[in-house]
Amino acid sequence: MGKGATSGSPYYDVVITNQPNAGVLIKLPYTKKGGKFSFDLHHRIAITDDFGLPAEVTTVVEVLTGGTTSIGVYTIVDTINEGDKFHESIAKASRAEIDKFVTPMSTKSFTIEIRPGPQSISIVGQEMIISRGKTTTRIDTPGTRIATVSHFKLQEAQQGTALDPR
Repeated sequence: MGKGATSGSPYYDVVITNQPNAGVLIKLPYTKKGGKFSFDLHHRIAITDDFGLPAEVTTVVEVLTGGTTSIGVYTIVDTINEGDKFHESIAKASRAEIDKFVTPMSTKSFTIEIRPGPQSISIVGQEMIISRGKTTTRIDTPGTRIATVSHFKLQEAQQGTALDPR
């Protein structure tokens, strides 16, 4: 998607797909004891003049490893109101006309236990549901960008405490 204008942190678009290689791919360094991987998940919304606020937005992504092995499904649900803004503006990578209206909204952090050894993970989109009054729209078309992820962190498990030789 682009970089945070003040933090410089990269923001990545998450597309709906069943193919791990089409998701946000992350190669984790080798760990002897495993650890914890965390990331922030945001709704990806194009707030045009006709978007219709307030709206309840549900975004669902899945984290895959080992080809198509699921580590977990992660959901965020928020009500977006008139005047709501993301905490940081994004210097966008795309200059497409529609992308000028796109912004991440809301933030929820997730932490995943990572097994020892080398591994790669992929974050893929599952669906987005937008409810405005009595109208609900479900977006589950492959290739549609529905979420944004950022702030990836890996914390290796501690090696343990050495025994006192006494």
